[in-house]
Amino acid sequence: MAHKAMVAKITEVIEIPGADKIHVAKVLGENVVVSKDWGVGFVGILFPVDVQLSHEMAHHNNLYRESSQNADTQRTGFFEGSRRVRAQPFLKVKSEGFFTDFNALAFTGVNLIDLKIGDSFDELNGVKLCQKYFNEKTLALKDAKPKAKKLNTTPFFDKHVDSEQFKHYAHMIRPGSLLSFHAKVHGTSARMAHTKVAIQLKPWQEFVNRFVPVFPTEKWDYVVGTRNVVINDGSKTGFHGSEQFRFDVLDMVKPYLEKGMSIYGEIAGYANGTPIMSKHNVAALKDKAFTKKYGKDDMVYNYGCKEHEFRFHIYRITYLNHEGQNIDFTQAQIDKWCHDRGLLGPLEVHPQMVYNGDVRTLQDLVSDLTERPELLTEDYIDPSHVSEGIIVRVDNGKMTPQFYKSKSYAFRVMEGLCQAEDVEDAS
Repeated sequence: MAHKAMVAKITEVIEIPGADKIHVAKVLGENVVVSKDWGVGFVGILFPVDVQLSHEMAHHNNLYRESSQNADTQRTGFFEGSRRVRAQPFLKVKSEGFFTDFNALAFTGVNLIDLKIGDSFDELNGVKLCQKYFNEKTLALKDAKPKAKKLNTTPFFDKHVDSEQFKHYAHMIRPGSLLSFHAKVHGTSARMAHTKVAIQLKPWQEFVNRFVPVFPTEKWDYVVGTRNVVINDGSKTGFHGSEQFRFDVLDMVKPYLEKGMSIYGEIAGYANGTPIMSKHNVAALKDKAFTKKYGKDDMVYNYGCKEHEFRFHIYRITYLNHEGQNIDFTQAQIDKWCHDRGLLGPLEVHPQMVYNGDVRTLQDLVSDLTERPELLTEDYIDPSHVSEGIIVRVDNGKMTPQFYKSKSYAFRVMEGLCQAEDVEDAS
């Protein structure tokens, strides 16, 4: 599960030249640096990249770099006050998560014997262990205005399904599934629909309707939303400033939105004259080759857009049937629908394939498509910046496809603003 700890075992170990006490372990497809006391078959707990450990977890396990925050003030760890799990280099090898043994959970009072491979959780015995990491700007916006609970006026305007980490779930993909591979666009999620919207009646109208249903209770309308929130007014301010740019995207696709249709996509480039996504510091990679290729300036994810321009990639389309269910378009239908209307669909980075069950070959393919080492992780759309990674779409007979994300190592390090020199000192 996303942003949760997972019980998993080490499937492979790789030696680190010159390191006497640590080596690289493969856990759920991730490289993590662990003690040499833990070898192949060892079962422990993986905290994936971009989760935030709880204070209790860090405190009781002496994980803070600042010893005064630890239960044992004579011991120091390697986590800063943010407690964010980062993708980062240890002695010039990649570490993509935090892996620890069951004893780290003993402070919760849980019966450790009950834990089994495949379990995932963010708390045990009512004790919080981790959550999704939010930066200070996001937290400030979330806390700025306590929001009152609102009635759901758009019951058929579904959120996009969560994308899990490919590395963690590759082994669960069923043979015979149809796999599609697309570039992951680093932008802001957007959804829009021509759907049924509930009409808020006055109390007296509701009273009359109990006896004679004369007042309509729903209508067809166009709606806009972020991944989680429905936006009613483009003049309102969100994370990117004025939300009007989202309504500009709606105007672009509105002529093609039939009744019952919802589309999901990513807006990249600029909004309100500034880059939609935060800039990244190439220096965080501590790699001269990357600095030479991409320059010393902060990396801007503009995807070829000029200031005040944006691009919208549609990656999912659904249609509301007469039973109130949203039915997904196939990937071929999405590609044709977008092509026929001059809109941008997902960028295919590898031909579709029927999965034969060879998980190792699939993992190697996804790794190559994600990292593109021969091009230093160059983006598929705009070579001036690195690629965030790819998305693997899985169609296996279910009503809704599954989506798995595979983020590039370079992107994850820069996204976490890893300070390599601090990590090396701590190791």
